[in-house]
Amino acid sequence: MSNALLVPCYNASRFLVLLREQVNHLRPAFDEVLLADDGSTDDTAAKASALGFTILRLEKNLGPGGARNALARATQAEWVHFHDVDDEIAPDYLSRVEPFATDETDVVLHWVDFIEDGTRRLVIRWSFDVAELEARPAETLLSAPMPTMSSFVRRTALLSVGGFDEELRCFEDGDMHFRLAVAGARTRGLSEVLEWSLRREGSAGANEAYCQSCRLTFLERYSQGMDPRFRPAIAEQAERTAIFLLRLGDAPRSRRAIALAESLGRGVPFTIHPALRAARAVLPAITLLRLQDLWRRWRS
Repeated sequence: MSNALLVPCYNASRFLVLLREQVNHLRPAFDEVLLADDGSTDDTAAKASALGFTILRLEKNLGPGGARNALARATQAEWVHFHDVDDEIAPDYLSRVEPFATDETDVVLHWVDFIEDGTRRLVIRWSFDVAELEARPAETLLSAPMPTMSSFVRRTALLSVGGFDEELRCFEDGDMHFRLAVAGARTRGLSEVLEWSLRREGSAGANEAYCQSCRLTFLERYSQGMDPRFRPAIAEQAERTAIFLLRLGDAPRSRRAIALAESLGRGVPFTIHPALRAARAVLPAITLLRLQDLWRRWRS
């Protein structure tokens, strides 16, 4: 099987030496390493070329989804892995994922750690239950959206669902994996961390309020014309998003998320507590959700 490491770059000059060192230490190496200069205003393209990288020059900034789509169209490799230029990849990445990339598989997913740059403190581990992922991939990836660097993907499967959504610049990765699963992509799971994303101030991934607003937008989109079997899972995720938005002080979007959950038949807050269930008749859902969240956080 042929494979490619695809790396979008925007004003990434300062990270390219580290990327070169990582690529040099990959055993086995990828058949192809292809970078995209996504309309940078620094010397990314020139420096990448000087370091021996093959680089695709994009005339304007397309954003992470657009740059990845351009890379997927430019390569002819059968399998692709998207890597962010400032993150870290396991040196034995291919030897870990390729045994799962059989003729009966379209997507191999693995765990990813988000860690603080400098301290390397674990911020979050993006993980999943392998048995649940392989039995119910769409439902699992709706409740546990996985980042871009968590997958080794058959290129034709990726292109068949239109690649990444280029409109938004957050959650486009979880959205892509979910749409692949809904389309019937044959999915395998690997419960190992093979990528490390370094979190820095000012990055889109570090802006939780922005990410949660994007998450809500995608859930609203999924609710339109989606297979009815996904309605309960979408409603559950809408309530969870409402809670996060409340914690971030975004009451208007929290109300939108609550309205979405209720439109899909979920009583908010979803609870077995008789007092809270009775209070739905007299108190606004957002008030009850806030009280429930405060109570649960206090008990924990």
